[in-house]
Amino acid sequence: MPNSCRQSDEVQIGDRVAYRLTTGETAPGVLGKVIGMFNTRDGQTLADVEWDKLGPPKRLSITNLTRV
Repeated sequence: MPNSCRQSDEVQIGDRVAYRLTTGETAPGVLGKVIGMFNTRDGQTLADVEWDKLGPPKRLSITNLTRV
């Protein structure tokens, strides 16, 4: 059964990701691994990310992430 919080073109658990800035570009040197995902009541999909460096929040919207 498909997971309702993931689509094939979106970030998935286990993906290596970069943090996307509000300008749309990725933050230099900020990489991590998605370790969990869930939907909020308002329909957003959030990801828990284990970052290689301190900086971005551990839990954030998948719209702020891009697969690498």
